[in-house]
Parts: sequence; C-alpha cells; structure tokens
Amino acid sequence: MEHKSRTQSGFTLVEMMISIGVIAILASITVPNLLSHRAVTNESAVVATLRAISQAEYQFRSQGLVDINQDAGPEFGTLREMTGQDPLRGLPYPIPNNLLSSSLGSLDAAGQLRKNGYIIQLFLPNAAGEGISAIAANNGNFDPSLAMDYWTCLAWPIKAGSTGRHTFFMNQQGQILKTQSMVYSGSTAPEPGAALKGSTPKQIDSQELAVQALGADGQNWMPVH
Repeated sequence: MEHKSRTQSGFTLVEMMISIGVIAILASITVPNLLSHRAVTNESAVVATLRAISQAEYQFRSQGLVDINQDAGPEFGTLREMTGQDPLRGLPYPIPNNLLSSSLGSLDAAGQLRKNGYIIQLFLPNAAGEGISAIAANNGNFDPSLAMDYWTCLAWPIKAGSTGRHTFFMNQQGQILKTQSMVYSGSTAPEPGAALKGSTPKQIDSQELAVQALGADGQNWMPVH
C-alpha cells in the first residue's frame, strides 16, 4: 500500500509539471497575440483622433477665430481652444461651438495628452519657425504670421511594443505619416518636425513631408492609408 501511495503521489507531481508546462506554452502564444491586438486597436483609435484634430484645425482657421496681428490671416488653434476649455487667444471668451469634444482628455503641463495608449502633442510655430507646445503658457510665443500656415501633431506609444508600435505625424496638409519601426516610447519623444524633410527636426515651417523617405529625425516615415 505504501508503494502504491508513493506512485500515485509521484504521478500527481508529474501531472502538475506537465500542466504548468502547457500553461506556459499557451501563455507564450496568447500574450503576444493579445498585446499585438491591443497595439493595433490603439493605433486605429489614435489615427482617428489625429484625423479629428486635422478637421478641427481646418474649421478653426476657416472660421477666423484667432487673428492676433489683425492682418486678415486667421491662425490655427490649440487643443484646449478647440475643445472650449481655454479662451481664444487675444479674447476673453472661448469658442462659441466646440470643434473637438472635451472628452478628448486633459493636457498635462507640457501640453501632452494621454489617450488609447498614446501620448499626443500639438505644436505651433514660434518666430524662428520651431514648433513649441500648443498650450496657453506659450500663447505669447506663437508667431501670428507662421501660425496661420503651420502646425504639427505627433502621437507616440506610452510603451512601445505594448500600447503601440508606430509613431504618427500630421501637419496642416492633413496627411498622416508613421515611423517604419519602433523608435519613440514614453519620455523618448519625437521632435515637432520629425517627419519633415531637412536637418532641423524642431522646425515645422515647411510643406515637405518625408513620405517614404528619411525625416529630419533620421527615421523612415511611411504614409497611413
């Protein structure tokens, strides 16, 4: 009876080891698939958000809501202006009808928005043509003449490979580009003009997109269809 008991106990231990091995194998297959699905879902949501921002910028400028230097050349807006959370630049009141939903989320002090596993940041040009964060604290630093023609918006994963893979770029032309590989993640952020042609990635006063080419950041950028 004692021999039988030992045999049964040993067999149970073997079964447990086999079960653990099977679970580990299944996890090694399932977890990466779940992460990949999550990343793809996040990327689709972020692309939709960028397109909504592009449409809102177009409407903001076409409605002539901000014209700081009164030259009949209306300027592009900030995210908080377009959601009605901030007064319009140079005016004491917010936009009459929001162009973006306030459910878009809250910006941190740097002007970064966290949504769908991504960090999103909008930039407007200063007098040197460099992109600076489009927040109220920078209102006096935006160049009115350049802000009527240029802006950029970038979105990069909070954790590359987990919450997303590609970094996305969009400007006043409305075309969205993405990095060919995982480059930016969390605090490793792209420069405002990363996907524009040239050697100065901070500059955004350009119409030359790096479509299937090296951007100012030295990375390959591909179109999003």
